[in-house]
Amino acid sequence: MHRSLHHAMTSGITLAVVLLFSPAVKANGQALIQRGAYLARAADCVACHTRPGGAEFAGGYGIKSPLGVIYSSNITPSQAHGIGGWSEAAFAAAVREGKSADGHRLYPAMPYDSYAGMTDDDIHALYVYVTTQITPVDQAVGPVTALHFPYNMRSLMRVWNWMYLDKGRFAPRPGETPLQSRGRYLVETVAHCGTCHTPRNFMMATKSGHKLEGASLGGWYAPDIAAGENGPLASWRDNEIMAYLRDGHARDRGVAAGPMGEAVEHSLRYLSEPDLAAITAFLREQKRRVQPHHRVDTAVSVSRIYDVDSEQARATRDLARQQRNADPRPYADRRNYRDIEGGAALYMAACASCHQLDGSGTADDFYPSLRKSGTVRASRSSNLVMTIVAGVHRNGADHKAFMPAFRHDLTDRQILALVQFVTHRLAGSETTLTEAEITKLRHFDTEDFPAQALPAGSASLNMKSEKQTQTQ
Repeated sequence: MHRSLHHAMTSGITLAVVLLFSPAVKANGQALIQRGAYLARAADCVACHTRPGGAEFAGGYGIKSPLGVIYSSNITPSQAHGIGGWSEAAFAAAVREGKSADGHRLYPAMPYDSYAGMTDDDIHALYVYVTTQITPVDQAVGPVTALHFPYNMRSLMRVWNWMYLDKGRFAPRPGETPLQSRGRYLVETVAHCGTCHTPRNFMMATKSGHKLEGASLGGWYAPDIAAGENGPLASWRDNEIMAYLRDGHARDRGVAAGPMGEAVEHSLRYLSEPDLAAITAFLREQKRRVQPHHRVDTAVSVSRIYDVDSEQARATRDLARQQRNADPRPYADRRNYRDIEGGAALYMAACASCHQLDGSGTADDFYPSLRKSGTVRASRSSNLVMTIVAGVHRNGADHKAFMPAFRHDLTDRQILALVQFVTHRLAGSETTLTEAEITKLRHFDTEDFPAQALPAGSASLNMKSEKQTQTQ
């Protein structure tokens, strides 16, 4: 009897060991890790949990909010300073309910109000990836979030959650195609697009009934991204929306900069083509009652020829010459244009070498057209101002995009003159922008936004090497 029991137990253990190390089990485990890595990319975790020059996922990045600066936490599997000792249930509570393992409440700068809809399977995959594949960083975050009263009372988040947190898990809706359903899950939950693109109320909760209608984000403006009837993106082709998300630009449509450039660099460019198509399908379902306020040019140029003698190029040179003749003193030193105030002259000095004299850009769209740019044609000029101030630093799926920042080169008055010239002379639009507004926008400028957060040469998502993984 005892011998039979011993034999049965030994056989069971042997079978369990064989199954544990079988190719099928290992393949399933690797698939789970890959799924978790993909979700971490789609959720853009690395952007906010990596401070400039710091280790990936080690926290310390300062998120500017109307309530003050909120610093992200260390989410590496460090036992001392990260989440190494967290159970999956504790991890799920933090991600979906804003409740840390030690009981303190998180601020919704961590978009748990979006992540609340994540499925159990995705939470499990993300947990396995974060706790087994990210290198532990055993160091304190550094800066600590210290908001002014009463916002420093984290217990108030219980009330906020009671009022605004929807704890329902994602589920397909009747009449929704699988593609639309997947797109809704990505946009509203995992990729949390509404965190930036949906306006917020005075309690910093997203406004009901205004989904994806656009919102201010510091000095930047996250625009309305509806692509259905009367939506600002209604004239965009599906492949153009997908290209913008994947590469950070779409010919004669727009270029991603600032926070959107960060989203492309760290998240969207890694999404699969089916997921990009799903996002596009969902955006097509977002309709608006009235036409967009800015002028939409539906024509896309098929070719551009570098022409220094086009009608607009001659007009730019002529206007710059008039401005120079009216006051030649600032032009005496060709190495310095700090005192130049003419918009055309500034454009020739700072912009024309890339975007061409007539603003049409280059044939390969490496330097985009300003004449057709959605940023230039927009009803508000904040993104154009911030692009001039902060530049463009973005890696897309196709190539790296760079435009120098002019934060230290141009005064507020010069930026105003340049914006007025570009919008009126090149794009045929008008702007009500004032110098005082530019001064205010500058306060939101930072050289440390997440698109520049990763240290040079950092590995993709800081995953451990294959050798490290195999020896654990």
